[in-house]
Amino acid sequence: MCDAVSTSIIFGALSLLPGNRYIPLGLLPAALIVYTVNRQHPSHKLARVERAIEACEETLKHAKSNCARNHVELTDRVRRLLEVKLSAFKIQSQLLETHNVTTWEELVEYLLNQHEIIQKINQCAKDVKEIQTSTLLTIEAERQRKFFEGIKEMREIMTRLSPRRRAVHSRQ
Repeated sequence: MCDAVSTSIIFGALSLLPGNRYIPLGLLPAALIVYTVNRQHPSHKLARVERAIEACEETLKHAKSNCARNHVELTDRVRRLLEVKLSAFKIQSQLLETHNVTTWEELVEYLLNQHEIIQKINQCAKDVKEIQTSTLLTIEAERQRKFFEGIKEMREIMTRLSPRRRAVHSRQ
């Protein structure tokens, strides 16, 4: 958010300069490239995965409180999510270690490891999405089961009432 505000301020200031109308037009593609590269940086991708993990944890808590019949299945998903969380922490450690790049050789090694780190982050994101989706499906299945039970119960009540209703109508 601060980047967008500061960029707007810089563009506004440059547009006030006489004769320099093309500077903002030249800086706009550069700003977009910097924004895109920054958004694809492993630390930003990992932050998105961590937010997805938090959302998945909340969904699992909700499922555990509402889907008691699926306790074993949900416990397995919690275990899988903890494994993904551990992977994310390991990736975070790798990223922190690479921030101390001081030599050219360390920089080359860092750049070579970027692809591997991004693949690990993408795998974590995929795993979290899979856990989240299956948990939401479990919650929905439990919701539908409760509705079907309610419908079945109402049908049973209606069938019990039907003979009584016929008897009342026949007396009249």
